[in-house]
Amino acid sequence: MIPTYVPLLKALKSEFLAVAEMARDDARKTLPLFEISRIGKNILEAKRFEGCTEIKTAYLNEVMSGIASVWAGRIAMVDAYHWAADATIENGEHIIPYIYSTLNTLGVKVAPVIGYDRWEDESYSLALRSFDVPHDSNYCLRLDSTAIEDSAEPDFFQENIETILDDLRLDAGRCSVLIDFGDVTNTSVEVLTAKATDIVDQLKSFGFKYFITSGCSLPKTIDAAVKKVDSVGFVLRREMQLWQTLRQSAPATPVIYGDYGVRGPNTNEGVRSKHTNGKIRYTIDKQFFVVRGHSMSLPGKGEQMYTLAETLVNSSHYMGEPFSWGDKRVADCSRKKIKGGAPQWITIDTSHHLAYVVSEVEEFERSAVMAATKRALN
Repeated sequence: MIPTYVPLLKALKSEFLAVAEMARDDARKTLPLFEISRIGKNILEAKRFEGCTEIKTAYLNEVMSGIASVWAGRIAMVDAYHWAADATIENGEHIIPYIYSTLNTLGVKVAPVIGYDRWEDESYSLALRSFDVPHDSNYCLRLDSTAIEDSAEPDFFQENIETILDDLRLDAGRCSVLIDFGDVTNTSVEVLTAKATDIVDQLKSFGFKYFITSGCSLPKTIDAAVKKVDSVGFVLRREMQLWQTLRQSAPATPVIYGDYGVRGPNTNEGVRSKHTNGKIRYTIDKQFFVVRGHSMSLPGKGEQMYTLAETLVNSSHYMGEPFSWGDKRVADCSRKKIKGGAPQWITIDTSHHLAYVVSEVEEFERSAVMAATKRALN
């Protein structure tokens, strides 16, 4: 089945909780790509790992259990993009087959992600080649900035992709292509569209199952999105505009929408600061409506969330409590029933985002079909 939406989500508790609250129909239409975060200071100093002699293995087991807790019995893509290409666990086994085999044991059907940027590393390519993938499973070829730059030299770019497929003895029909632009805060929609169109045109003849475009327009820090404290602002979702433009320009080409949820690809992992601003990132049509507060260390501290939630609920953008679990929590906060810290608001914002995007994509596809039918009749 071709998915409606491919969210690239951090494999962390906040995102797991949001995924767990997805409506069943939305989950059925979604193919998540879970990103395994690096082991940072917060993990190394965590009490639960105190005295652990195999912290990489223990950490990965914890992450795999988290994925299985919300996605067992379904297909997921999983990648360790931010880890070294030759990363291993303590017994010397490469992390990729360890992650995939553990997830399979836990009941998650894994669609392996092939990193174009990492394929030249022999230990990485060998690890993927050695993993026993069921014949009915699909792969995803991930093209990041390295591949996007290489696409400017078509012969070299396509030769590299042919090598990857040959090394894996993989038919392109069993593989999707993720064109991952990552952080797009400083890239125009026009540039994104031109690059994506060029890559799709170059790879059409391979016969890939479908293409996915992805990026994130949210800046790393809230002050870069909304300058003034205790105010509201809008952030254009360039990744959505890119996808809609491609769908309109090449309606016969299967291109799926992907994004990074409400946290960018390069946001700090597990780093907490008393100076964190209160904020709500609320997904609306081709934009984020951002309600910004002030530093949690200033008067009002966490209680400022009551006011921020009330501002959102009273705005014309609020979808209403029944729309998603996250929308219900926003309403609860506006009534001072809950407050929540930064991790809880990542969950709330992500919950609304997942529900909204599925609806947004489906509505656009319906509109596009209606427009095409109307043109045909005329």
